[in-house]
Amino acid sequence: MSVRAKSSEVSDKSAPGLRERSKQRRIDRILDAGLDLLREKPAENLTMERVSARAEVAPMTVFNLIGNRDQLWSAMADRALQSLEPLSIEVDDPRERAHAIVEEVVRVLRSDPDVFRQLLSGWSHSGLILQHDPTTALIKCLDQAAKDGTLKPGVNVRQHGQVLAAGLIGTIHQWTAGLVNDRAFRARAQAVVDIVFDAAQQQR
Repeated sequence: MSVRAKSSEVSDKSAPGLRERSKQRRIDRILDAGLDLLREKPAENLTMERVSARAEVAPMTVFNLIGNRDQLWSAMADRALQSLEPLSIEVDDPRERAHAIVEEVVRVLRSDPDVFRQLLSGWSHSGLILQHDPTTALIKCLDQAAKDGTLKPGVNVRQHGQVLAAGLIGTIHQWTAGLVNDRAFRARAQAVVDIVFDAAQQQR
């Protein structure tokens, strides 16, 4: 009896793990389906029905596992940006690290242009596209520069970092709208770094 009880206990403990893995597999399938549709037919409106049909689940399953349309797009953006980790970039010079962070953002977006252009143009909360927000990492770059004595005394590094991030996001939206090509996108994004650092820099 004790053996059977122990076996039942192990089964009860393992069941939630199996259910969670099954749930995550369905979520992954839904997000992959949405991203694939954006790549294949970017001009077509992405609806919950199209995503659910591609993922071979009921529309209500999409809603129950992920949420409404905005939540679905947020989850797709997060998945598409999963390789972007600004805080993991290590470069000794703070200005050069900021350049490296911006370069990585540009690289990731340009690696899947159809997806990101659709996410930015068709999502009502597209200002949240950078779920892996580089603002904190950029502020840390400015903070280090201030500690190194290369910025003006008393400069507001948080404010300058937020301006840098806002300039980057504005440049992303210009690229999304087709106002700038890939080369200009990269050049303008990098120029934002220099403009902000120059504005905060200690005059010599």
